[in-house]
Amino acid sequence: MMYRGYTMDYLWNFFKAGRLPRFTSNNEMFNGMDELYSDIAGKYVHSNLINWLQNDPTKKVGTLIFANYERLATAAENDRGKKEELEFSYIYSLLEDYSVLYYIGFRLMGNSSVKAIAMMTNFEIEDIPQMDYCMAKQVFSQLYVSRYMHEHYSPLP
Repeated sequence: MMYRGYTMDYLWNFFKAGRLPRFTSNNEMFNGMDELYSDIAGKYVHSNLINWLQNDPTKKVGTLIFANYERLATAAENDRGKKEELEFSYIYSLLEDYSVLYYIGFRLMGNSSVKAIAMMTNFEIEDIPQMDYCMAKQVFSQLYVSRYMHEHYSPLP
């Protein structure tokens, strides 16, 4: 979860700084975003993650705090309820991050923030001019991920 969170945080910052390429088609965008994610993970996160987690376990990355999930994972070793909570949290966070990843992609195709969100969720909201990675995850949590999880999630046996 933290590997993905740090990668998405870097990706968001590159997007906001105008350091990502533009896309002209959905196919190009989906493939391109997956490649960008992998490149950023390999170049910036892979060799630093353990150090970041050890030196600042309470740092908030998007909506995640490593220390909280470390405690939950430890508790999940002996508590089925905690195991289910960890599983649910993992899937929920994954869906939020994929939503943000492809939101960035739709923005890189020239769509406004409002249009990109509407394309993905069928909800039109007001523009959020100072949206950051954490707020983007919260937007997709409210407009899509919560409903999806409510309708489709069932714990693994």
